[in-house]
Amino acid sequence: MKMKKEVKVGIFGICILIATYWGISFLKGVDILSSHDTYFIYFEKSDNIEISSPVLLKGIKVGNVTNVEIPDIHENIKVTITVQSKYKLPDNTVAVIASKSMLGGKAILLEIGDSPNMLSDGSEMKGEIDNNMAEQINEVKDKLMGAVDRLSTTLDGVNKLLNDENIQNLSKTVENIRNVSSNVNNIVIAQSKKIDDITSNLAAVTGDFKEMSPQLKQTMSNLAVISDSLSTSFPLLITQAHKTIEELDLTIAAINESKGSVGKLFNDPALYDNLTNATNNLSLLLQDLKAHPSRYVSFSLFGRKDK
Repeated sequence: MKMKKEVKVGIFGICILIATYWGISFLKGVDILSSHDTYFIYFEKSDNIEISSPVLLKGIKVGNVTNVEIPDIHENIKVTITVQSKYKLPDNTVAVIASKSMLGGKAILLEIGDSPNMLSDGSEMKGEIDNNMAEQINEVKDKLMGAVDRLSTTLDGVNKLLNDENIQNLSKTVENIRNVSSNVNNIVIAQSKKIDDITSNLAAVTGDFKEMSPQLKQTMSNLAVISDSLSTSFPLLITQAHKTIEELDLTIAAINESKGSVGKLFNDPALYDNLTNATNNLSLLLQDLKAHPSRYVSFSLFGRKDK
């Protein structure tokens, strides 16, 4: 039995519709060949989550975002996700909107809870937004912008430095350096003979020192003998000096304590006064003897007495 043309067109259209639905689902990341469970999540904002964004479990894609909508302007964002039915999720599982990488793109990460009760198909799941990656991206962006600004400032300074006038000055400086180097080279060449003479004189002085080395050795030997003699006699001299100082201390102490005639002479005022008076009287006596010697010496050739 031949199939009618209209039936063929109908079957072809159904195949086209099925292929279109499968293609759209594939582009959305939905695998229509496997069973899925649907969950609803509410967020304060979408944070750029989109339809077909992946749902990741421990880094593995297990589902997709199938719808993002605002039920009412006064309500939170409602996100619908599908997860393969073979993954049973505890009812305290948290869906977190996070960045897939620093280059952008959002995904929902499933943080599995420890509840013994499982979520059923069509259940509501708790949702959170992870801003750590965004903060890191903003921090990196700020650092890059700062580096770009500093680089731009540096390049502006370099451009100002490398103007025509500075380049000419730099060329003149290099030329002056070359001239100075050439002059130094000429001076070295001109003074090379003097340098050779100085080197010869140094060699001669070194030879003289070598010839004098026996005398230097003898001198050092004599100095060693003198040093040994001093090291032997110096302690004995020190000991004798200490002994002399101790005896002098004892003598001074005896004088201070009026022991002996010297001590009494120094410390007895009466003895000092008597000695002073005796000295004065002796001086007067000598003066009178010198002035009137006849009073004290009697001399006669005939034995006559003077009156």
